[in-house]
Amino acid sequence: MGHEVGKVGWARAALGLVTGAAALALSAPAATAAPRVLRAGEVRTVPVNGQAGVPTQGVAAVLVNLTATDVTAATYVTAWPSASARPATSNLNPVPGRDGTNLAVVPVDASGAMSLYNHAGSVDLVVDLVGYIPTSSGFHTASTRLVDTRGGAPLGEGTPLRVPLGAGVDGVAIVNLTGVDASGATFLTAWSSGTAAPSTSNLNLSGAAATANLAVVQPGADGAISVANHAGRVDVVVDLLGWFPKDAGPVALAPTRVLDTRVDGSAVTPGAPRTIPSSVLRSTIGSSATGTLVATLTGVNATARSFATIWSGTGAPPATSNLNLREGDAVANLFVLPVDGGADAHVLINTGRTDLIVDVVAWIPGAASLTAVAPTRLFDSRSTDAGGALPPVTRTFTYTVARKGTFTSSDMKQFADSAAATLADGRGWRAAGIAFREVASGGDFTLWLSDAALVAGFGPPCTVNYSCRVGQNVIINELRWRTSSPVWVGAGRTVDQYQDLVVNHEVGHFLGLDHTSCAGAGQPAAVMQQQSKGLDGCQANEWPLAGELASVAR
Repeated sequence: MGHEVGKVGWARAALGLVTGAAALALSAPAATAAPRVLRAGEVRTVPVNGQAGVPTQGVAAVLVNLTATDVTAATYVTAWPSASARPATSNLNPVPGRDGTNLAVVPVDASGAMSLYNHAGSVDLVVDLVGYIPTSSGFHTASTRLVDTRGGAPLGEGTPLRVPLGAGVDGVAIVNLTGVDASGATFLTAWSSGTAAPSTSNLNLSGAAATANLAVVQPGADGAISVANHAGRVDVVVDLLGWFPKDAGPVALAPTRVLDTRVDGSAVTPGAPRTIPSSVLRSTIGSSATGTLVATLTGVNATARSFATIWSGTGAPPATSNLNLREGDAVANLFVLPVDGGADAHVLINTGRTDLIVDVVAWIPGAASLTAVAPTRLFDSRSTDAGGALPPVTRTFTYTVARKGTFTSSDMKQFADSAAATLADGRGWRAAGIAFREVASGGDFTLWLSDAALVAGFGPPCTVNYSCRVGQNVIINELRWRTSSPVWVGAGRTVDQYQDLVVNHEVGHFLGLDHTSCAGAGQPAAVMQQQSKGLDGCQANEWPLAGELASVAR
């Protein structure tokens, strides 16, 4: 049974889920398929379990670097576990003319995959895996907004903001700090409540653009952290992403500066990378043990748009980056650095000249609480249609294309080609591990393009007004195929997008899905919502949502 539906739309603007480190060399890699930016409201699915050293089970969360480039409008990007509802927070707040990078701590659920959402305009996204947190660590995942001053008074210079982390949070916590509408250049610092403020920063702001970064903080005796603004006024958003149990292993350190090229006047250039000796790194932890350092990399005084990469050991630098530098701006991102034996750390940039600062903020001994992996690119919208990271095919359905009626307004080859492209698209049912193959006869279902007046002849619930599905017949109403619907047109969507919608919706019925309702005003409509009839406050959307993909995946 069926009627049409649509494309992921715009949701209420929000800030927050995660931030921080390595990501993207700005030159795009060679394409292996048709590149495709993420458009407004679009969702992509990226498998994480079983990828690049991540186990297939026993993973609480993964650490990935998210980078946005070629941004056409102020937007936000959210990463979340695919089988769960998209949270009302964000990981990255890109704006045109700036390449943004944030380290994201993304929980892992039964789907073993993460979803990516772009809110507005279009953007290219890159996802680099840098580590994972085992479930055996006891890590508690969260997505809890603790503070949002946008509804009240901005944070001024001087008096710190006290932020309770909530009952039960007694160990090392990971929070996301976001600054919005800063009155001028400033920085935010987060630290344990009841202790002296460190002389370091967690987040650098250059103006009104929303900017975010992770902080690793031990709550004070009162269960809270302090957040201070260095200058002017700024709205502050603080989101709790998760925490480790007390004495579980991770140790939040008093931020310790191990590199500041401004002090010795030797800014970093492509021909002059900098080395941080192992002895300097280990002085921050007082141990010769193997583990992972968590630190903030800050770039200032950059003379050109470029990127910085930091790594340890004697090998070549990874083909990823930790920080995207902007001329004239101070930018910062958190990163993780494996520490093994007497290995030094190295940092370089690809062009121009910049000052770099490294502040160590936490130490994680061994690999029981966090396992760093060699940085590996999981997704790059610049080089492949779906990031080269679609799940393996677990089911394949065959189908036959047929027509009913003598209409001449629609071309059957265009219909067949368009439907095949929709069914193969990484935004559609293919993201659930389902493939479709057209055959000349005897398919698992028949995909009909039918004259509107003849649609009802397929039987209930088909009518002259809409498309439908009856048994192994998936019927597309030719009039709707050619013109879409008044509701769709009123939402500002195109006929091409509607054709994606109607194929995904009716094939969704074949896959066993029933109609669904709008989940809430401003949310993207589910592809199984009857969007041809009305949106009920949702935003038009032609691709399956994460929950719909999870419900048909095997």
